[in-house]
Amino acid sequence: MKRDNSILFVIAALIALIAMAGSAQASVTVTGQVNSTATDGEIVTLWLDANPNDNTTKAVQDANPYIDYYWFDDLTPMLDRNGYVVGAANIPVTIAMYCSGTKRDINGVLGSPYTNADRSVTVVHGTVDYLAIGGTYGMSLVELESCAVGEAFSKPLQAGWNLISLPLTPDDNSTGVVLSSMFGNYDAVYRYNATSKQFEVADVMNPGTGYFVHATADCRWEYSGTLYNSMDVSLEQGLNLVGWLNCSKDVSEALSSVSGNYYYTAQWNATAQRFEVYNPLAPAAFNDFARMDRGIGYFISAKEECTLSKNC
Repeated sequence: MKRDNSILFVIAALIALIAMAGSAQASVTVTGQVNSTATDGEIVTLWLDANPNDNTTKAVQDANPYIDYYWFDDLTPMLDRNGYVVGAANIPVTIAMYCSGTKRDINGVLGSPYTNADRSVTVVHGTVDYLAIGGTYGMSLVELESCAVGEAFSKPLQAGWNLISLPLTPDDNSTGVVLSSMFGNYDAVYRYNATSKQFEVADVMNPGTGYFVHATADCRWEYSGTLYNSMDVSLEQGLNLVGWLNCSKDVSEALSSVSGNYYYTAQWNATAQRFEVYNPLAPAAFNDFARMDRGIGYFISAKEECTLSKNC
């Protein structure tokens, strides 16, 4: 599809000149195009790379018959609260479109949930300068694909700690993308290193691993990918934090491949903020849960090195 960038950026330049004529204050405007003529009203998200949790959204605007575009009027409030001062240059910013999320204005105020028909194939990176006279910055074209591609998973998370896992394999496993529907509603993600016996910050998220996510408010986690229906996860002696498949099974069946090689498995109750335990040698009445379900992470206390294998 042929695109005409000139019209959009001529308009951007004119508006910037008018703004500069009327004020000497800094004003950082960001604009760009999306590879579609049918995305009017869909939501684009922008954040500073230094603080992805501090993001803002805008609706795509119709440029009929040209490719549609987005327009962030002024990033000054976001730059100010993240410690940038007038004169700062080459500040990295990122643009993306997600299938769902929550609208958020430039002052950090959350709005209504949204659902897009399209998402960006990859995120778009650029830089802006916080200059005294302001400036308008055009980003690279946002390439799109349909949100109907792949399966979708949705799970409500409680304010506080949540122990989750991925029942779908995402196209992009970076933590910011996997948890994009929660932008502004979480501030920490950890995995457990079974070798060092330490928690580590999780920059990526993959099926087969459990993750502690700290939500700052009740919210909903949504993402898409391909079904994770088969696993072979190596367990170290001691505690291991694992993920689960895209299905539900009785615990004894789910862990049959390591039967006799583990002391217990534990899941996290996000409402009560405490662990619940299943002991294979205990009577059913003494166990806190009986099934392993998709989207949940589990600690397994292994007696020795072994491999957890299972199919849905």
